[in-house]
Amino acid sequence: MVANAASKPAPAGTRAPAGRKKRNHLSREMIVAEAVEMLKEGSLEALTLRGLASRLDVGVMSLYTHFPSRDALVNGIADHMFSQFEPPEMRNPWQDYVRAWLWATYKLFERFPVAPQVIYWDGRVCSAWLKTWLPVAALMKEEGLTGLDLAFAMDWFGTSGMSFIQSQMDAPRTRQPSVLAFLADLGPDEQRLAVELWSTFQETDGAALLSFGFDQIVSGLETLVRKVRERPSAPERV
Repeated sequence: MVANAASKPAPAGTRAPAGRKKRNHLSREMIVAEAVEMLKEGSLEALTLRGLASRLDVGVMSLYTHFPSRDALVNGIADHMFSQFEPPEMRNPWQDYVRAWLWATYKLFERFPVAPQVIYWDGRVCSAWLKTWLPVAALMKEEGLTGLDLAFAMDWFGTSGMSFIQSQMDAPRTRQPSVLAFLADLGPDEQRLAVELWSTFQETDGAALLSFGFDQIVSGLETLVRKVRERPSAPERV
């Protein structure tokens, strides 16, 4: 009787099918890496365990072994990305630390363009980002900002800093003359000005723009610290 060919052992050196290898060697790192690739192609809302399992060629239950929920997966992605953050050493004056922090954040977002998507999701802020961001708040507190003053400063710092960094990351695309698709909707003078600007935008020094912007953000924090220090102290109660 001839043995079934399927029951014969595979010859030495023969590789297992790709899908089977993935199922046998699935790890948190593989899952996170594929999830990051998936986020590059769509929004965070489109990230699902079922869709990710399909990309990995595994059953969805295989993912639950490593991530029991979608929230756990997003948190794992955030942990992976922000663990790559290279925090600057504390230095004096504090302004130099904040500048270095902004540069380190820009470099992280440059490496992981999808990182901003996982900072805030489903009505919550990820803990990995808080660990990255809170040292700046602690530094501002040491400079005398407390309560509403500290909250105001960090709200402004967070929104202005992240918006500026994101806009500069998008700048190479938005500076292209090809974006001027609706010039006909403008008047002659407006058309000439737009063409003049977009014909030279690509010549701007991106690093110089970032340095200038970061200086303005630091200057804003300096203003807030100075206002608190110059504020008249409340009279002592008798």
